Amino acid sequence: MVQVFGLAALGLLVPLEQTAAQSVVPAGDAYVEDSEDGRSGSTARWRPSSVGVRTLSVHFGLPPADRPEFWNEARRALQVWEDLSGAPLRFETVEKAADADVEFRWIRRFSKAQAGATHRVLDEAGFIEHVTVVLADQHSDGVRMSTEFTRLVALHEVGHVVGLPHSENPADAMHPGNRNLKLSRRDLRSVGVLYGLTAGTAP
Repeated sequence: MVQVFGLAALGLLVPLEQTAAQSVVPAGDAYVEDSEDGRSGSTARWRPSSVGVRTLSVHFGLPPADRPEFWNEARRALQVWEDLSGAPLRFETVEKAADADVEFRWIRRFSKAQAGATHRVLDEAGFIEHVTVVLADQHSDGVRMSTEFTRLVALHEVGHVVGLPHSENPADAMHPGNRNLKLSRRDLRSVGVLYGLTAGTAP
């Protein structure tokens, strides 16, 4: 199964495919439900590791020739989620895409007002098997995205890498039109519920 998420440049969800991944979860203590398997509704998580923390291999494609620093914000976003979310995940960069669990690619711009997209492939048990993140260098009108805007997009898309769905609360980094440079309490609690670290209340 493939789950696809899109982050709009203007704060609105841009449909990419009609999948469960497009649902937006309402406000509550957390925006995921307790689940004994890998997936619950629009959420999915990585298969647990026997050693407690799973290391995910991450590959970054070549950046735009005129913007060699392009991946800096994505790297920062990975570090934020690793350090603060409490998810039993670590990210390690690899040189070859074939060796990666997570791939980052860029596109000059999407045809619609969209800033990023995350494609998740699930295994038969519903656990995440592979993720591809696509970030745009420019808005649909050809204007280059600022560093701060790219930071917002990267923080949101890495949340999908971790396994989170969209939230309808604008205070959360996982809101489809994210304008938050920090993870919210609900973002953190939702990760805890998703990975069985926190008892959560279904929305």
